Amino acid sequence: MKNSLRQSMAWLHTWSGLITGWLLFVIFVAGTLSCFDRELDDWMRPSLHEIDGTPGPKFDAAMAAMRERAPEAHVWWAHVPAERERAMEAYFMLDDGTQGKQTLDPRTGAAVPETAGGEFFFDLHWNLHAGTFGMYVVGLAGMLMLVALVAGVITHRRIFKDIFTFRPHAGGQRAWLDGHNITGVLGLPFHLMIAYTGVIIFATSYVFGGLNTAYGGDLERYFQEAGGSYERPEVGQPLARLHSIDTLVTDAERRMGVPVDWASVEHPDDASAVIAFGTDHSRRVAWDMQQVIYDAATGEFLHHTRPPATGYLTYSFLGGLHMVQFGGAALRWLYFLLGLTGCVMLASGMQVWVRKRAQRVAAAGALSGYGLVLGLNVGVVAGMPFACAVLLLANRLLPADLNARAEAEIAVFCGAWIIAALWGAWRTRSARGWRDLFAATAAALAAIPLVNLATTDASHLLVTVPGGEWALASVDLTVLLLAAGFGWLARQAAPRGASVPVAAVRPVAQEA
Repeated sequence: MKNSLRQSMAWLHTWSGLITGWLLFVIFVAGTLSCFDRELDDWMRPSLHEIDGTPGPKFDAAMAAMRERAPEAHVWWAHVPAERERAMEAYFMLDDGTQGKQTLDPRTGAAVPETAGGEFFFDLHWNLHAGTFGMYVVGLAGMLMLVALVAGVITHRRIFKDIFTFRPHAGGQRAWLDGHNITGVLGLPFHLMIAYTGVIIFATSYVFGGLNTAYGGDLERYFQEAGGSYERPEVGQPLARLHSIDTLVTDAERRMGVPVDWASVEHPDDASAVIAFGTDHSRRVAWDMQQVIYDAATGEFLHHTRPPATGYLTYSFLGGLHMVQFGGAALRWLYFLLGLTGCVMLASGMQVWVRKRAQRVAAAGALSGYGLVLGLNVGVVAGMPFACAVLLLANRLLPADLNARAEAEIAVFCGAWIIAALWGAWRTRSARGWRDLFAATAAALAAIPLVNLATTDASHLLVTVPGGEWALASVDLTVLLLAAGFGWLARQAAPRGASVPVAAVRPVAQEA
């Protein structure tokens, strides 16, 4: 460590930022887009955009589809169409945790073309599409982000002055440093909250000593006691028939006092099966865990969950702060903009880190390894936004009847990111990698509304704006604004004069 607290915190801030910077950038970009995951889901299903209003739930059709997909599943469940999303989504989960999904037309119950949708970004945000292992990696990154933020506050002597200091024309390193400082300071309360609550959501997985002591590791019993969930043990006898779920919706809404958002069938192949209804989480910060449960064979009412205990209510409040399902579109836009500041803070911070070390690396003769770090930096930071834009283009250009269409969109995303990273790494030594990828991202984003216009009838701006479909229109308008932003970045990143070799990058004095 160093000789003083400030020096120690500067060291800690630097190295915790290096270890997790690229990973946190991916998590932040995906989380920022996930503020509008349902709106992206809706935009990426143009076959449903002619639906006017919100059709009533067709849970029976959804569960019939799940019976065909997974008759021996542990649970089936489905979400109704809502203001933010026209589709009805049905899911199943097997006893080993394997899950599947099918998207349905709420008017007919027929399957519609699959898409990676906003759910792709949501899963990338919380588990990197790597299951439980990815969840632990994200949790560790969140903890290190908290360390870096606290250390950054302690080491920063001019924290209030830097709110008003931005010199984009002062030169590459100075501009990156100013961008890191201003976005870090302006978004600091949000970044602290989002990192802390993101870790807390999975506290039962990260800190399991209490569960092992009090419940013998039985997570299901913990949630039953803390959240009031209800389940009947299996009896090993087949279910005679599944009662109509749609006919129970009215009674469920009467008992809960709010509209039904989802329905599930637990142990659907066993005589112990129950039907549960629940609400959404848009009415208050803490997740609304209220449920009513019926016998799956007879439709007899069995149970109405009690309000959660104070500790669990506190946990769900912190989780609700992170997930931002409350507060409406205005609050989601605020989270989106603050999320963008986090992306800029991380991107500029990583660029400051690599450029500060240019001179000492050159003196040590280790340019090959340093060049790899430079290439990875431009590949991750400038490559991922390009891949996100290409994913939206692929959604409109891939055939609607393509098998495994959602997986194909994800493959396009990964392929675009790999190509962008390789290109950026190759062009980094001539100081043109940033410019090239920023310009490519601007072009891809600007192309999205044009491709949307050419490939759809009811989804483009000429229809959505006059028709008041602002959720759909906002996707096209937002990508146009982002295209302008990336065009400006490409202009700023363009080399001035002769190419600058890696070893000649002039570092800026330590700003601790």
